[in-house]
Amino acid sequence: MTPNRRKIHLGVSIFLAALAGCGPTKPPNIGLDEAARLLAAARDAGAPTYAPMELRNAEDRLSQARVRFAKRDYEEAAILVQEAQVDSELAATRARLGKAREKVDTRRHENADLRQRSEAGDNPADAPGGEP
Repeated sequence: MTPNRRKIHLGVSIFLAALAGCGPTKPPNIGLDEAARLLAAARDAGAPTYAPMELRNAEDRLSQARVRFAKRDYEEAAILVQEAQVDSELAATRARLGKAREKVDTRRHENADLRQRSEAGDNPADAPGGEP
């Protein structure tokens, strides 16, 4: 190979190596899918009824994270994803708490009714569906 051909091959090799290094890079995994899964779990847990504000915060932060991610602002997107995850977990927890409180209230009312009937001399077992 002549010195000129060697220089050309070297130049082409360097150019191709530089071009390969500048190729598109895969965006980092910042947890967008996990945040969306936690948000869906919060909805399923009853957050629209029992924790609407927390659910709205999670939805807003996840939406903002997606916008930042699309703009390749991965650092800010990652922060927003973490906030969305925390808000989703809070919404799910508050929903479970709200459901538990409703059950407690229902049982409290049932017990009060039974107590009143018992004090009035009614035998709860005599009521339809009561035990013999």
